[in-house]
Amino acid sequence: MKTLSRELILETAHRMVVEHGMEKVNLSKVGSELGTTHAAIYKYFSGKEELWTELSLSWLDHELARLFPFDTDKYSSKKEIVHEWLWVLSQSKYEAYESKLEMFKLYTAYIDRNPAALTRHIGDLVGSLKEASGIEDIGRLSAILLAFSYFSAPAYADNWKYMDFKSEFEAVWKLIEAGIEG
Repeated sequence: MKTLSRELILETAHRMVVEHGMEKVNLSKVGSELGTTHAAIYKYFSGKEELWTELSLSWLDHELARLFPFDTDKYSSKKEIVHEWLWVLSQSKYEAYESKLEMFKLYTAYIDRNPAALTRHIGDLVGSLKEASGIEDIGRLSAILLAFSYFSAPAYADNWKYMDFKSEFEAVWKLIEAGIEG
């Protein structure tokens, strides 16, 4: 048997959420799967909320690490970089919604509705966009992200399959593009 650790608990909980759905997984079941009690998990996490939030952030970090830092070498302008960065983000969220639904639901429940975790996530995105684009104005970067939140925020995910995602993304881009220098 493996030694109980924060990482092992997260790995086990992740697998169980993917296999059974977040609604059917609780600390007792995670503990049982690990050959221990749910009480032992409290040594590593203060409770279900902390475990699910940490699992959501870990999954989100993993998903975004596949995309960022964003390779800017093939683009010749800030506009191209910002456009493609936003498209990669939006498309990856859409794909996660379609193909990793249980983790996306967990992310929605424990990140999108948790102000501290959401602030961290948005800060990470703003930092990545700043690094990729070279735009220094954090307010402007935040506004750009806000303008495209319809294409990346979990609150809107159920609408994505009923729209022409790419066309609507491009329509919003046309509105924003003029405000990006370079």
